[in-house]
Amino acid sequence: MLHPIAYFSRLFDKHQESYTTVEKECVALLHLVRMFSVYFGTESIIVLSPLQFLKSMGKHNSKLLRWSLELQEYNLEVRHIPGKLNVLADF
Repeated sequence: MLHPIAYFSRLFDKHQESYTTVEKECVALLHLVRMFSVYFGTESIIVLSPLQFLKSMGKHNSKLLRWSLELQEYNLEVRHIPGKLNVLADF
């Protein structure tokens, strides 16, 4: 059974508000990783997010490419949970 171990909240600045949904999710993941990276150690961290394509991303916009390169520094395993099964997202 999955359960949250911490909560993190941050408002987007005026430039980030105009990002696409994928960019907003990626920026949220970046902020999360930056905030909690001191707790990661060498363990693989499982992230439940629809951003599975970031590691195998081809030519997309430069922001996503730059952010995906930064996320590769961490031992992240990104898993997608379909909307119907993701009941934690509704809390």
